[in-house]
Order: sequence, then C-alpha cells, then structure tokens
Amino acid sequence: MVFASEGGGHLFALAGSGRIWRSTTASWFDRFDLAAASVLEFLEGLSRQISSPI
Repeated sequence: MVFASEGGGHLFALAGSGRIWRSTTASWFDRFDLAAASVLEFLEGLSRQISSPI
C-alpha cells in the first residue's frame, strides 16, 4: 500500500511484511527499493532527519 511521497514524486509503500519500500522514480509502475526493514525503523529515520540541523 502506497502511503506517502517525499515531495519530489518518489513514493513510499508498506508491504504486508512490514517493510517500507521507496520507488526508484516518480512512478507507481517502476521498481521499488527497500527503505526500511520496519515501520519503526522508517519512523526513527524520519525523526532523525527532521531533528538534524540544516
């Protein structure tokens, strides 16, 4: 299930296994690469990115 976009068109999808996948292009029909092994790992990474200074 696709649940998010990073703002540039790349999509994030949640698999039944709990893994998070990121599209390699701004398309629903292209390849997806593993972004995180779990929802918790994905959210922790997102939190680190938000908290880090620019």
